[in-house]
Amino acid sequence: MDLTVLIGIIGAIASISIGDILEGGNPVHVVHITSLIIVIPTAMFAAAAACETSAIKAAFIELKMVFKQLPIDFESRIDELVEYSILVKKNGVLSLEKYLEEIDDEFLKEAMNMVVDGSKEEQIEESLDAIIEETEHYYHSASHYWILAAETSPTIGLIGAVLGLILALQRLDNPAEMAAGIAGAFTATVTGIAASYVFFGPWGNKMRAKARTIIKEKEIILYAAKAIVRGDAPGELKLKLTKLITVMPLRS
Repeated sequence: MDLTVLIGIIGAIASISIGDILEGGNPVHVVHITSLIIVIPTAMFAAAAACETSAIKAAFIELKMVFKQLPIDFESRIDELVEYSILVKKNGVLSLEKYLEEIDDEFLKEAMNMVVDGSKEEQIEESLDAIIEETEHYYHSASHYWILAAETSPTIGLIGAVLGLILALQRLDNPAEMAAGIAGAFTATVTGIAASYVFFGPWGNKMRAKARTIIKEKEIILYAAKAIVRGDAPGELKLKLTKLITVMPLRS
């Protein structure tokens, strides 16, 4: 579980609620069913209209990654790649073949398969680069859907508020009902802003950040596969791979 997401969302809601209570308000009154119906589905449908079907599907399939820690350990992965490099240096590329079935990462397995098959450095780069680009596009499309929903939500909230005000102004003969209608109308604005900056926006940006970590791991594997084919020394390989992740934490 990624606690930063839960703490961030719960903390944001709690901060707003506490501030409202201190001013004598009641946070429960901000939760307006009509506003939720107007804002949330409309923003999501509007975002869907701007995305491909595959992107919408990916957005919901990959939403779970926002709330979970990625099972990526750069330090362990580098050690594994260096071990393969040492093995090839000592016993040749064919010695890797018996370890292929033990590899649980499909991208790494594909990379080591190409090494065992005697593929040239250029062939490995061309093949694996295509996979990396496709993966990058997949996660970009998925995160972009939620970012679009975030961008749309505040405006949809304003539309909901205007609709509520139109209805409220039709009750000029009953000031109490009109006041209640105006108050209800503004909950749509609050709902739209909250949906954007507390939910959809953070989801999209978190997904994009984690996708970058996934891509970084694949780039490390690609570099290592080419280095093994080139015959780079294992010590040199470890140094270069470590440099690739110096701007990132070793554990994600």
